[in-house]
Amino acid sequence: MEERTLTKTTAFAVITLLCCLTLSINLQAQAGGDVAQKIKQLQQDSTNAQLKNDVSWMREHLADGYVQGNSWGAWSTKDETLKDMQNKTIKWKSGEISDVHVAAFGPNVAVSRYTFAYDAELNGTHRARTVLCSDTWINDSGRWKSAASHCSLVKGM
Repeated sequence: MEERTLTKTTAFAVITLLCCLTLSINLQAQAGGDVAQKIKQLQQDSTNAQLKNDVSWMREHLADGYVQGNSWGAWSTKDETLKDMQNKTIKWKSGEISDVHVAAFGPNVAVSRYTFAYDAELNGTHRARTVLCSDTWINDSGRWKSAASHCSLVKGM
């Protein structure tokens, strides 16, 4: 009789463990979807802030140590990016992101990739082009910030 009770107890423990693992996997998958949606919205908000030279939004959402590689071959730090926005060295005529995809790496890191088509004057030089971009986002104590951004020119577009 004792062996039978032990077997029932073991079976119950295994079933309980499997249910907990299934719930944990499901919750992680849902959290990844939530992160992806949040980053997609932040990516659009970031583009809007960029086009409006909204320094306060960018200051709040660029991580310390942020670096940007642009499609004309230059690197910019957070301070340089904010200074350019304040000085309005980039005058935007238009800009639109499309084909936004997000890969979440747990609850605190995500990478977005997208296409950005723009028409602007950069330091007195007119540029109208389409670029492929990726941004790395980190959750910094509950606030999502961009840690790095890179765009490359799309040939023929």
